[in-house]
Amino acid sequence: MTEATLETPAPAALTSLSLTRCPAVPTASALAYQLGYLQEEFADEPGLDTQFKSIGFTGKLDYAHHERLWVRNAGHAPAVWAKSNGVDNKVVALAWLKGSYPLLSLRGSGIDSPAELKGKRLALIGNHEASFDLLIAQQLKIYSATLATVGLTLDDVELVRISKPSIPAAAAGAPKKDHFVELARVLVARLILGDVEVISARLPAEVAAFADVQTLYDLHEHSDPRARVHPSVLRGLVVSRALLEERRDIVVRYLARLLQATEWAAAHPEEAAELVAQDLGVPVGNLLASYDSVSDGLQLRLDDDIVDSLRVQKDFLLAHGFIDKDFDFASWVDQTPLQEARHLLAQWKAAGKLA
Repeated sequence: MTEATLETPAPAALTSLSLTRCPAVPTASALAYQLGYLQEEFADEPGLDTQFKSIGFTGKLDYAHHERLWVRNAGHAPAVWAKSNGVDNKVVALAWLKGSYPLLSLRGSGIDSPAELKGKRLALIGNHEASFDLLIAQQLKIYSATLATVGLTLDDVELVRISKPSIPAAAAGAPKKDHFVELARVLVARLILGDVEVISARLPAEVAAFADVQTLYDLHEHSDPRARVHPSVLRGLVVSRALLEERRDIVVRYLARLLQATEWAAAHPEEAAELVAQDLGVPVGNLLASYDSVSDGLQLRLDDDIVDSLRVQKDFLLAHGFIDKDFDFASWVDQTPLQEARHLLAQWKAAGKLA
């Protein structure tokens, strides 16, 4: 008699719950992670392989079934691009980060205001071969809004394409290189060499020391918030439709934890800035020099004004060819999860859940 050998079936692969945040700009998710709120809420989520990651724009458009549950807290422009390209996502929160976004020229160049920009060479740094480049989108919006203050358009200037430098990953244990510092160095070098006459950049002190530059305009000064909006100013919290439909509770709990973190930030602005800087891997001084208030810029909103600024940006990206297909904007933004999260946070406080 022959005995049959029974093979133990392999365990089913866990579905991934991907909770990602941008590594370049302050987000409520970065603070909530540094405070441990997200790990406390989701690290042991039954049946899910929860991944907390700080990653940049990947251009991912195709999601396998086990990858369908995700949250992304980052600049809004990649979410617009993904939505236009068929990724089924929803905007459930936005945040507005005020800061300085200057246009710079060499002192003595004769370019002292936007009125002198006609016919000038403006630097446009980025990955010009990519299907979508966040940095290029940001510079174009800053240039476009600045030129409009004096009745000019992008057609009135020469945009000089500059390739973004390749920044290798830091070795294990080594300090992380500041991406924006490296970009600033390239731009200042091209300005000094005379390849360009104007750049759009915030210069850290160690870079500004190499050139006698002046601010000819700062978009922060523009009176219309819709003109001031661009990828670094407006950050979005976007979720996959699958997550919202299959595990709405996760979306609401996630938002409630972010609201908890932003309340903490409002009460501890200096400590919040230090924790966010730690998450981004940059000196806190650079962060404070770039933004008016990090803690204010983390606050989550979906009021009419901020939603309209997102619509304006969608239209800008469409008009300038960053996206090819328009989509139904009104149905893209879902107000209800954030409302439910505020209610849930109040319940947690009443029940004494939060320390």
